[in-house]
Amino acid sequence: MKKFTRYYRDPQFRNSVNQEFELADVASESASCVTYAIHDPTRVDHIEGRVEGLIIYVGQSKEFGKRVRKRMRSAGTAVRRPTDRIDGACYDIMSKGVVPRFTVLEHCACVLDSLVSETNWTKRLRKLGYPLLNQWTEQKFVGVDITRSTVPHAWLWPITAADALASRIDLIVHDGSQSLVADLTTFPVNMRLREIRDLMKSTGRNARLQVHDLSL
Repeated sequence: MKKFTRYYRDPQFRNSVNQEFELADVASESASCVTYAIHDPTRVDHIEGRVEGLIIYVGQSKEFGKRVRKRMRSAGTAVRRPTDRIDGACYDIMSKGVVPRFTVLEHCACVLDSLVSETNWTKRLRKLGYPLLNQWTEQKFVGVDITRSTVPHAWLWPITAADALASRIDLIVHDGSQSLVADLTTFPVNMRLREIRDLMKSTGRNARLQVHDLSL
């Protein structure tokens, strides 16, 4: 029951959680998308000396305030999740009476740029030696930064029609010998590209994505 959780019976812990919520809400007001870091305050940052603690995860969100709340809720119930996953690691932090800290690494104008930012931040921080728990293959290794044109399209199919428009992503439909750009403005703003793709494929067509190079 709620009244038995640490959040409700420990005022100091509750205040610390609420402070993270408030900071995230303020950060959400100033940008469309946020690339953020989760810190473990129980571990000293011996790499860059960040006062929030050692960075253990990098994420991105279009609704940062809601994402922080979701992360906190997931961590609070991650009793059996391994600590080499972010929810389990955050649960372990909170079980010690401490609250994971969230900081903004970068503001981005659209979801695509935020995905690029998230991945490149993981590469840079891993190179510095931060023990990140990110699980995507491209985020597990150091190496060359990705760009808009090299983002895996598997990451893009789940985004909405509205986010695709803002990110300058086209859905190309092949109908026999003809290729057409789907008019994403005719679909519900929250309909995902994979749903639009499947709808198009059901009529016997094929579909692919095309990302615009904004430098041109």
